[in-house]
Amino acid sequence: MSLDTRNRSRPGMTDEPVDGLDSSTGVSGRQALHAVYAFFYNKKFGLALILASGLLALFGVLFPQIPAGVRGDPASLDAWLASVRPTYGGWTGILNTAGLFSVFSSPIFLVVMGLLALSIIACTTHRIPVLMQTAFHPHTKVTAEFFRRARLNDQFTTPRSSAEAVEAIRADAKAKHVRVIADDRGPGENLYTDRWHLAPFGTVVAHTAFVVIMAGFVVSSLTGFRDEQFTLTIGHPTEVGHDTGLVAEAKSFSDSYYEDGSPKDYVTDLVLYADGQQVARQDIRVNEPLKYDGVMFHQAYFGIAAVMQIADSSGQLLFDGGVPLEWTTKDGSLSYGVIDVPGRDQELFVIGSASGQTGTGIDPGQMRIEVYPADSDTPLGTAVLDQSGSVEVDGLRFTFEREQQFTGLLVKRDPGTGIVWFGFLLLIIGTCSTMFFRHHRIWIRVTPVADGGSLVQLASPDREDPGFARQFAEVGAGLAGVLSAQEMPTEERDQPDA
Repeated sequence: MSLDTRNRSRPGMTDEPVDGLDSSTGVSGRQALHAVYAFFYNKKFGLALILASGLLALFGVLFPQIPAGVRGDPASLDAWLASVRPTYGGWTGILNTAGLFSVFSSPIFLVVMGLLALSIIACTTHRIPVLMQTAFHPHTKVTAEFFRRARLNDQFTTPRSSAEAVEAIRADAKAKHVRVIADDRGPGENLYTDRWHLAPFGTVVAHTAFVVIMAGFVVSSLTGFRDEQFTLTIGHPTEVGHDTGLVAEAKSFSDSYYEDGSPKDYVTDLVLYADGQQVARQDIRVNEPLKYDGVMFHQAYFGIAAVMQIADSSGQLLFDGGVPLEWTTKDGSLSYGVIDVPGRDQELFVIGSASGQTGTGIDPGQMRIEVYPADSDTPLGTAVLDQSGSVEVDGLRFTFEREQQFTGLLVKRDPGTGIVWFGFLLLIIGTCSTMFFRHHRIWIRVTPVADGGSLVQLASPDREDPGFARQFAEVGAGLAGVLSAQEMPTEERDQPDA
């Protein structure tokens, strides 16, 4: 037979490529999914996610976060950044670009939390089969060596027979609501006892709680809103926005103080309108919000606003309302507010002297206005206006009508609140069941001895726990007492005394 003949492929077979590059992959879809699943329940990966989320949360606590109502308003955002610039100086823009002023709404934070949720789910599902096995199909057969080497062990003899001892142990366990499972594979009579065998599932409940809590936050972030700087100038209705269809108006505001000057009470008479009809009205305080259609209005702060009018060359009003002076300059001498000029790519800054400040160039009852292009720091025009005074800038007339109080509200809709509270309830249940109802197991073996009595052995390998060690000792002592107090068998009881 020639060499070529010997190397010829067998009928029905194909030659495999030497390098294997053209061969089919050996990994099935199921194997790939299992590899991904194993990656997520890997403890090191979970620990890395916990550390990453903790680090991001720390940044969110250390750095002030941009209020939700400011993020979508360039003018308000610029004013907010200006308010923190005295603290962070030239780093302000860099920190803002890095997202450290909006950590909890940043994509990286949401991704890390999503991966952490998946890791928790994977770890939980991976653990469930082990818990199911331990709870419903425990390992009941042990060796003789187990009773000598287990962390907790005890033994004693009783004059009772094996059958009597086992029956007495069962009765005692039933009276104490302890589960007993018999194993008849020998040697002797073998019993497995435990209590609170469902308690380890508390870890599953606790892990589920974390996922539920995170889901609640996601629901709130996607379908809710939180505006911490919603301002109402007294007597000037303002749209709430955020697709609520509501218009809010502060009819009045009052504040009162204690004799030492500390605040006593802030009250806003708040009215809500929907489709032009009044739908709610209430005096709101810090701890007494108005609630309507899932939206809550909390009293937060107050101050002075400048009532301004902006009209075009034809006299048509573009803006008629209050500009709250809710920001303060670095030196604390001036208060200012900013709005976008309707229909123009411009910003209007309204500036007044801060409370108690003099020598600022702005007398009481006056306001200074500065009009800027949105992309420039060079003003189009500035002017100091008396009450009812006006000035024309870039074809628009700006009029300062008067000073008026404004009230600042915290407005929020948080549909995930119920989900979060349910998650915390699960967390409490899971933690308590794990901490206060520990699953402890005791194996018992009863074997006959030469004198007609029985040897009772008890053992448990469960981890060190001073409480359970004491309980284990009490179980052993209790069973010894129960078995020694058992009634004598009938044939022995009927025998006459010697």
